[in-house]
Amino acid sequence: MAKPGGMPLRVRHVADALHKEFDGLIHMADSTKMAPEEFERKFLSRALAAFVARRRADLTPEQAAEAVIDGANDVGIDAIAFTDNGLHLLLIQSKWKDKGTAGFGIDDARAFWDGLTSIDQQKFERFNERFEAHAEQVKAVLADPRGRITLVVVLMGEGALSAAVLERFHALEDEFNVGFDKKLGHEVWSLQRVWEAVRDGLAEPPIHLSAHMDEWLRIGEPYDAYQGRVSAVEIAQWYEANGDRLFSKNIRRSLGLTAVNYELVNTLLTSPDDFWYFNNGITVLCDRVDRKAWSLSHKGPAEVLMDGASVVNGAQTVAAIAEAARRNPDQVAEAYVAVKVVSTGNCPEGFDNSVTRATNVQNRVEQRDLVVALDPAQVEIREDFALSLDKTYTFRRGEPDPLPEAGCSVVQAATALACAHRKVDLAIRAKRSTDLLWEAETYALLFKPAPSAFQIWHSAVIMRAVGAALQDAKIQWTGRARSVADQADFLVTHIVFRCIDLEGIETPDYDLTSVLARIPDLVAAILTWLIAAIDSEFGVTSFISSTIMNPSRCVQLVDLVVAHVADTALVPDLPADYKPAPRPKRPRRPNAVPTLVDAGRIQEGTILSFECATKPEREAIERWLAEDSRRGQAAWTNDRSKPLVWAVDGKKYSPTGLVTEIWNRAGWDPEVRPVAVQGPSRWAIKGEGTLWQLALDVLAQREAGYDE
Repeated sequence: MAKPGGMPLRVRHVADALHKEFDGLIHMADSTKMAPEEFERKFLSRALAAFVARRRADLTPEQAAEAVIDGANDVGIDAIAFTDNGLHLLLIQSKWKDKGTAGFGIDDARAFWDGLTSIDQQKFERFNERFEAHAEQVKAVLADPRGRITLVVVLMGEGALSAAVLERFHALEDEFNVGFDKKLGHEVWSLQRVWEAVRDGLAEPPIHLSAHMDEWLRIGEPYDAYQGRVSAVEIAQWYEANGDRLFSKNIRRSLGLTAVNYELVNTLLTSPDDFWYFNNGITVLCDRVDRKAWSLSHKGPAEVLMDGASVVNGAQTVAAIAEAARRNPDQVAEAYVAVKVVSTGNCPEGFDNSVTRATNVQNRVEQRDLVVALDPAQVEIREDFALSLDKTYTFRRGEPDPLPEAGCSVVQAATALACAHRKVDLAIRAKRSTDLLWEAETYALLFKPAPSAFQIWHSAVIMRAVGAALQDAKIQWTGRARSVADQADFLVTHIVFRCIDLEGIETPDYDLTSVLARIPDLVAAILTWLIAAIDSEFGVTSFISSTIMNPSRCVQLVDLVVAHVADTALVPDLPADYKPAPRPKRPRRPNAVPTLVDAGRIQEGTILSFECATKPEREAIERWLAEDSRRGQAAWTNDRSKPLVWAVDGKKYSPTGLVTEIWNRAGWDPEVRPVAVQGPSRWAIKGEGTLWQLALDVLAQREAGYDE
C-alpha cells in the first residue's frame, strides 16, 4: 500500500538502498537531457539491474555498475554478469515502477529472445560499446559445455509472469537446450525478493560456537539439547570473538555496569570455585547442534558444536565473565558455568520466543523486555530506520542509545509518540514513568500498527526541539512559573504537537524544517499560557506536580491553551514575582554527591559518561578515552563519599578522584593540567545533565518549597 508521498514503503526502501549503493557509479551520460523525474526512474531501473548483478555474482558496487549496458543498442539486455568462476552468464532485464507495479510483457520477452539470439550468433556489432567489455567472456561461456546462461527478470512489482510470457520463455528454453542439459534457464526477482535482499544486507553472519562439556547430559526428544559444565574461559572467548552479537535473540543485551554484575565479577576473581554454585548458568539457542567426542570414553567430556548460536539467558553472566577474564584470566580459568544448549531446528514456530521468556523470568526482566524485545514490529521499525533513514533504532534494554543525530531508542520513540498522541493521558503516563508505556493497552496505542520510521523520527526530533526550547524559555521564570516550566515538559510537548501541522508526518516529504523553525516561539507562548491557565483554573496555590499529573485537569488545560494559541491572542502578562529579580542572589553551592544521595535523585546502577570541559583537556585525553569506551563510563552507587564505580577496574571513586585517575592514566602532564577540578561537573547522565546540574536542581526545588 502506497504511503503519502509517492512510493510504497518497500519500494522506497529499495530506492534508498540503490542510491546509497550506486550514486555516482551508474552510467547516465546518455540521459542528461531527460526531465528530473524521468532521469530518476532511468537511474533506478539501471541501478536495480546492477543490484541484482552484484548479489548474484558477488561483485563490488563498481563492478556491478560496469555490468550495466542499458541504453541505445542494448538489444533487450540491461546488464551482463558472470558467476561460478565465469562459466555462468547472467543476462538481466529490469523494470522499475515507482508504485511497485512493474510487469513483464510479451514484447519484453521477445526482446530477451532477440538479445540471446544475437549473443548466440555472436552478432556483437548489434550491441553498444558497453557490451564490448564483456564480449570475450560471453564467448567463453558459449564455447564451454559447462557454461550456463540464465535470463534474469527483475521487476519492481509482484513478479508473477503471465501464461503467455511463461510459454514464450519455455519455448525459448526448449529450443536453446536441445543437446544441452539445461544450459539456459530463467529466474524472476520480484519486489519482495529485492527488498529481502536489501534487508538481509543489514544482517550479520551467524555465530558458530563450541563448548567443551564435562558432566554432560543429552536430551534427544522432543528437541535436541545438551546441558553440562563449561569452563568460564571458553565463555570469555565467546564474548571476545563476538561481543554483544552473542545476544542477538535475547530480550536484552548486557546491561553493562550494575551492582549485580560486579558481584559476579568479584566472585570470579575471589572465589572462582564457588561460581558454578552461585550462578544460574547460561542458555544458548542455535539452529543446529552437534557433538564430537573429546575423550575416548563414551561418557567422558564432549565438544558441543553450535551453528547460528545466540545466548538467550545469561547475558549478564557472559559479560561479567569477560570482564573478570580481562582482569585476571588465571583466576577465571578455575571457574565453571552451567550451560544449556537447545537446537531449534525441529522446534515449532515460536518455540525460541517461549524459551527466551521462560528462562528470563527469574532475572528481574522488566515489562519492556517481555513486550518490546519479542515484538516483531520492533524489528520492522529497526529495518525501516536503517533503510529509510540510514539511522539506528535500538529497542533491547542494555543497547546503548544512539547519538541524537544518529537515531533514537524505543524509549525515546515511545515517549515522543505518547506526547504526540491525541490522548493527553499518554503524555502523563510517560511523565510518570516510561515503564507505564509498556503496558499492553498503552503499548498497542503507540506501536500497533507499527508507525513508520519517518513518523517516529520526526516526532522524536520535534520532542527534542521542544526540550531545548524549554531550557531557553525557563530561564525567564522563577518560583511557581519556573516549577511549571521544569515539570510540565511532556505536557508542553503534547500541546506543541496539538498546535502544529502533523499532516504527512509519517512520510519523507514532511516539512520538518518549517515546524522546527516555529518551535522556540511556540514553546514560549504555550508555556506562558499554561502557567496562566493553571493559576486561573485551579488557583495560585494549587500544587503544580499534582495538577500536571491529573488527566482530567490536563485535558482542561490543553483545550484552553490550544484555543488561545490558535486564536493568536496576546500572550498574558504574568505576575512580576514569577520573573527573576534583576540581581538574583547567587545560589548556594551544593555539596553535589551528598545532595543527590540524600534526595535519592539517581537510581543505583545508572550509567554516567565523562565529559571534557576544555579544549586542552580534550586534546590531552580524548584519544585515550576513545580507545576503550569503558574508560569514559562509570556506574552510580548511593555512596556519599565514593559513588562512582569505574568500568575499567570496578573500583569506587569520588567524581573528582576518578577525573584525576583518568588524567593520570591518559598521561596528561601534571605540570600543564589544572591543579584542581570540579569532578561533579565532568560526569553526566545522558539527556539529564551533569551531577553538578542535577544537584543544583535538587537544591532549587528544596528552596522553592517543592521538595516532597
